[in-house]
Amino acid sequence: MDIFALTVGFLVGACTGAAGTYFGNKYTDQRRKIESKSDKDKEWEDLRRRFPAVLDEMMADVKNPESTGIRKFFVCESTWAINRSEPTFDYYTDKHTDLGAAIAHMEELGYIEDITPGNCPMFRASLIYS
Repeated sequence: MDIFALTVGFLVGACTGAAGTYFGNKYTDQRRKIESKSDKDKEWEDLRRRFPAVLDEMMADVKNPESTGIRKFFVCESTWAINRSEPTFDYYTDKHTDLGAAIAHMEELGYIEDITPGNCPMFRASLIYS
């Protein structure tokens, strides 16, 4: 057996295997990313279908040019007075009867996180989906 032919055969086989693994992983990752985006789209549409009034108000607040960068919000009744040190949004339980369920569902999905400092529930939007 020729050592040169054996070495070339080994190198070609190793390169073919490495290239196959690289491209297999690359295209599998792309497929997973597309599937993940599709799952997030379905999640978001389900959330919007369940709580349209709450999500519409939240999206209008976030898209308002005057409120750029504000991601924290309180959940309270409209008669409560809230002492705050930074700009936040307020969403009222007496205006949206399903606000508690919407907040719980968004927190479960990872769109918001609870950062309550005291008695009044406060949340931070960790992901704004459009």
